[in-house]
Amino acid sequence: MSDNQTETILQAIKLTQRLRSSVAKVFQNLADGCAIEKGTEKKKAEKEVLNKFHESLLSVNNDISELEKTGSALTSLSPVTPNSIYLSIDPAIDKMPVYQQVLQAYKWSNKVSELAGYAANILDTHNKFKRTQTSLQPAKRLKRTPPTGHAYSPNAVETLLSRRTVKIPEMTITPTHPLGSHAVLQISLGRVLRAQVALRGLMIEWVNVRGFTEDNPDESKLELWAKSRYEVFQKVTESATAATLHFYSPHNAELALNSFITWFGRYRTLFSAPCLKCGKHYLNGLPPTWRDLRTSDPYHDVCRQ
Repeated sequence: MSDNQTETILQAIKLTQRLRSSVAKVFQNLADGCAIEKGTEKKKAEKEVLNKFHESLLSVNNDISELEKTGSALTSLSPVTPNSIYLSIDPAIDKMPVYQQVLQAYKWSNKVSELAGYAANILDTHNKFKRTQTSLQPAKRLKRTPPTGHAYSPNAVETLLSRRTVKIPEMTITPTHPLGSHAVLQISLGRVLRAQVALRGLMIEWVNVRGFTEDNPDESKLELWAKSRYEVFQKVTESATAATLHFYSPHNAELALNSFITWFGRYRTLFSAPCLKCGKHYLNGLPPTWRDLRTSDPYHDVCRQ
């Protein structure tokens, strides 16, 4: 609380005590009465009694007027924010005036709410007038373009891969069709890792990453669901799955697939690039397994948060 407000409160307390004393004096005089000395006239004595009572009432009136003047200088507490009243007791209110800011924000929000109500009434009248003009015309619905990312022919993947302009070094992509019409991309990044990307049309349905030296449990068929036995490639699989959601675009599937492949190509430096945040190559026994979805910068799983 500021020094001026503290002095005003102390003065108001003193005036309240003085007012209480004045009122008590009035009632005490009324209770005791006034003795009339012998030999004095009755009318004169009654006049003296009334004058004393009038003076005491004037003293009470003056004390009330001074107390009201002092009270008007104090900051009023809003009755609609009872819990925030306790903020005004903070002794460091002059350094951090939280309570005054709360009151100002409350008044501002009330004013905004009132003006918004006026605006809503005006707009509602305008909308009613507009609806009456357009009610005779048939409503036109916007036609949404259906997604086409899943409706590509089996040869669309080979055509897309053949016309890719961005070539990533040490990356080989071999499309196969073990699931019928839908393709599975076998991606190899040098001698670092191998990935299997299952597609539905051109939309990515599943990503599984394993080490370069890990083979399929059954060489006679393509194993898509067996996880890697190494934690580092399990983390890369989780990151690649998150990337498929980021690059998901059913209306522009070619761009989405190209963006994912370009982003995934940055994993060729999985064991050589340091973390951009901590600068370490290994943290808790793992290299930076996360690649930023916008810049493709390497981060450890705990450093990216």
